[in-house]
Amino acid sequence: MECQTYRQGCCGCCVNMLWQPERIEAFLDANTRAAEALFRPGVRPRLRTLVRMHLARGGWRDHLLAAWLVPLTLGLSAWFWKRHYGSCCFAGYLNRDEGRVGCLIHPARTGKPDLRRHAFPLIPTLGCDRALLCPMLDAGGVSPEADWLTASRAGAASLR
Repeated sequence: MECQTYRQGCCGCCVNMLWQPERIEAFLDANTRAAEALFRPGVRPRLRTLVRMHLARGGWRDHLLAAWLVPLTLGLSAWFWKRHYGSCCFAGYLNRDEGRVGCLIHPARTGKPDLRRHAFPLIPTLGCDRALLCPMLDAGGVSPEADWLTASRAGAASLR
């Protein structure tokens, strides 16, 4: 079982759940709009398309941080960035009408091989782990009636 099986979806490990709900919603909406503009329906995205989306959604900041600030601050800036700002540009609305969120390039959507193996190195400060099994899944998760924000915050809390 994986997080993509939740009715409402989850983005607890890929979006900063400390943000206000409005900021999370705006971030997911902007990511979804970027994906709609760059990804062609029914066509598996190519690596260059993933890079274009990453850069379009502010990925240059991650690279600036990794190349310039991390060595100067002995990694403290990466921790600060991840704690307060870091979020994955590939998280978005899987279905706006249903309010379902998740990974826009998850293999459940794009097929095999897993595109995330190319995407996660683009986001050096997040350190995404595609093999991660959310502890919330083993604990029985959240109520099927919960919205995506509640499920995502529960998922993020279970990782601590």
